Amino acid sequence: MRLQDTPPRFESIEPVLLGPVEDMYWNVDERLAGAFRGAVVVQLDGCIEADFLAAALRRVQHRHPKLRAVIAQGSDGRRRYVFDTAAPPIPFEVKDYEEAEPPWREETRRLLQSSFPSAGPLAAVTVLRSRSLARSELLVAVHHAIADGASAIVIVNDLLSAYADAEAHLDVRSNPVLPVVTATSAAASGGALGRLWVFRRFLRLQSQERRLRATGLPRADNIPPQSQWVHWKFSREDTLALVRRCRKEKTSLSGVLWSSLCCGLMDCLPLANATFKCQFPFSIRDMLQGPAGPVTAEDLGCFVSVMNEFYQVPTRPVFWELARRAQTDLQAFVQHGGPTLYHRLSTSVIGKLLVQAASRAAVWSDERPSALITHYGVLNFRDMYGSLRPQGCTLIFKNDVIGPMLVMEGLVMGHRLNIGLAGDGLEPAFWERLHVAVRGHLDTAVGAQNPD
Repeated sequence: MRLQDTPPRFESIEPVLLGPVEDMYWNVDERLAGAFRGAVVVQLDGCIEADFLAAALRRVQHRHPKLRAVIAQGSDGRRRYVFDTAAPPIPFEVKDYEEAEPPWREETRRLLQSSFPSAGPLAAVTVLRSRSLARSELLVAVHHAIADGASAIVIVNDLLSAYADAEAHLDVRSNPVLPVVTATSAAASGGALGRLWVFRRFLRLQSQERRLRATGLPRADNIPPQSQWVHWKFSREDTLALVRRCRKEKTSLSGVLWSSLCCGLMDCLPLANATFKCQFPFSIRDMLQGPAGPVTAEDLGCFVSVMNEFYQVPTRPVFWELARRAQTDLQAFVQHGGPTLYHRLSTSVIGKLLVQAASRAAVWSDERPSALITHYGVLNFRDMYGSLRPQGCTLIFKNDVIGPMLVMEGLVMGHRLNIGLAGDGLEPAFWERLHVAVRGHLDTAVGAQNPD
């Protein structure tokens, strides 16, 4: 893996305690052998050049101190971000290919399976480049303890902006260093009645965990991690049509993602009905406070909350009914303050004990959610970054060490809906049927005319 030739020296920064969620992910990552790291894959028209990329990485590492940090435990037993003025640069490599289909799955797998250096940083980059096709794939891997999905997108956007400046021979260290932000508190919302509602919901979920057994996914051994993964892009016209249909049906793209997955599963599972446990992550940046003020859209960190829910699905589910039900559940959870209460719970002694119990149980597939559904919204990306034009994007996290699970994520880039669907360790014939069935339900919902 190529390293930048002249490691830069950085400003001195005192150690900073991890936020509660970041500490939780680091703890679980250590227990589950590197489970909590993620990757972004961006498709680009244009060829990335190594010298400009090296300069851009120096700028991004200068701008975001967490990209030059290591995580260490202090004498008080608490974990901290520790910063070295001579921190190693972000490792990267550029690989040329000539095939029509770049090996982005295989290279993402290699990035996620590789350990980050003990001296840092907790990030790595690979570029797949085809000069004959004039295209590149930019792969950025980062540890979940320094970046959630939204933060990973921030890194990519900043990296592409810095690349464009380097290509134009502008000063790549001109931007100021951002502060190291950790979320120390979450604003309470929902009031006393909201807290009561969330508590009753928590008790109901605990009862369902004991009474209900989630429908298992057909499992196979020796499936290469990240190999069961598809990325779809819809045209601008189809994206707009789906957004309009969601408004008409009083649901959201998150509801559509969940419904298409449920309907696809029921097409492929020979069952009269099924029970699926779903997890919906939330970005709660705008609800969090750090030591120096609110968390902003530029800050790197793990600023997330989740909603878990059980869904009992009939043999022939009605697509839009399922989508509306998911949206109703999400809206009620937010309205009653569920996302911030989850974050506040993670700072408590009880919450930490629950996290430890969950990390021990997570190695058993029947304790895992059947699926994780997330929608990142509209990406604030430019049409061009110098000679590079973004054409598509998908995200994934390392999930193979903790049992079968489906991950479905969506985002809008350049007015085009991108959807990624991934599984780990699924029986190959089932996987092949499933992703075709899910895509069919999406196309029906969209009324797709120009599928890609």
